[in-house]
Amino acid sequence: MYVESFVYSYRYLSKRKSRTILTLLGIIIGVATIVAMISIGNGLKVSIEEQFEKLGANKLTVAPLALFEFRAGGAPIKVEGFSEKEIEEIKKIDGVEDAVPYFYSIGTVEFKGEVFSTYIAGGTRRGADIFKTFYRLKSGRFFKDYEKDTVVVGYRIYKDYNVKIGDRIKINGYNFKIVGILEEIGNVEDDSTIYMPIERAQEIFNTKDITMIFVVAESEDAVDEVAKRIKERLKILRKAEDFDVLTTKQLAEQILSITKTITFVLSGIAAVSLIVGGIIVMNTMLMNVIERTKEIGIMKAIGATNIGVLRIFFAESVIIGIIGGIIGVSFGIVLSKIIDFVGKNYFGSSFKTVVTPELLLSGVLISVFISILASLYPAYKIAKLNPVEALRYE
Repeated sequence: MYVESFVYSYRYLSKRKSRTILTLLGIIIGVATIVAMISIGNGLKVSIEEQFEKLGANKLTVAPLALFEFRAGGAPIKVEGFSEKEIEEIKKIDGVEDAVPYFYSIGTVEFKGEVFSTYIAGGTRRGADIFKTFYRLKSGRFFKDYEKDTVVVGYRIYKDYNVKIGDRIKINGYNFKIVGILEEIGNVEDDSTIYMPIERAQEIFNTKDITMIFVVAESEDAVDEVAKRIKERLKILRKAEDFDVLTTKQLAEQILSITKTITFVLSGIAAVSLIVGGIIVMNTMLMNVIERTKEIGIMKAIGATNIGVLRIFFAESVIIGIIGGIIGVSFGIVLSKIIDFVGKNYFGSSFKTVVTPELLLSGVLISVFISILASLYPAYKIAKLNPVEALRYE
């Protein structure tokens, strides 16, 4: 009986190709959009996990609250940077293997007649060794701490401006020589940064402040306890808790919480198109009920039960849901690949979209569910149809 219902429904839909295609189109667009949007969220999650895995689980970041918190209206909290004394105090804490300073700002760069603004970072040779899995050289070498006129440029600086080892570049009016080019890290910010010795970076920005402190714990197990001790020590030194100490795991969790919100919003936008698809299915089913009123009356008059007639209409909705879902996830995969390609060009190689088997299966199941849900009201209309009145319908 169930097989006959599906065969009958398939033949009916096949005879009305134009209407069936238009009905499927709403479902296809909705499912394709959901697959593509969720694949962006999945890709963000995977990318963030990969980036922080490179940093290492035994690392901690000490930074002003201004880097992590924003007041209402979006204005950053103004706080002072860190000092060398605070770094030396952190190094004395039990469980700390090392601590290195990091300076960060935006500077004006001149190269071969072009003027542009980009990120300028000051660090130490020791810092480069600690994060050697994250900052890897494509060519050349890292700067030495005592050098005053050498820089290492990120991959996008190399790619966008065609710089080479030995080229001269001006930063905030000071001349520098490019001695190293980094491999692509995968995010625009790091790949668009120019790195130099921290003392020189502080000089050209006329400051002694240290933007962040990167701390290496003796082991991964000691990280949480080390973070607690650093907080206690800095609160005494600074007489305020205007900073935060985050482990690699906590940093990842903070960013992942943001990506979850982004994924939720994207999914909500995609869901709207799927709801529209459901309305189109409902409209089609209602049209079917009106057009087939006499046919339904005849079926009931010769013994067909309400359940039997309902089974035919539900079979139609399931067929629409399955076909629409399969085509929709196929288009979703294509759309996801296009987004992946465009995203890599604009945001770096760390941008990716990830389509999982679970996502594809969910896309088809959601399509079927929406189709069945959309057929409930037409099914109710069928159940209430009087056979005698149906036979008189013209």
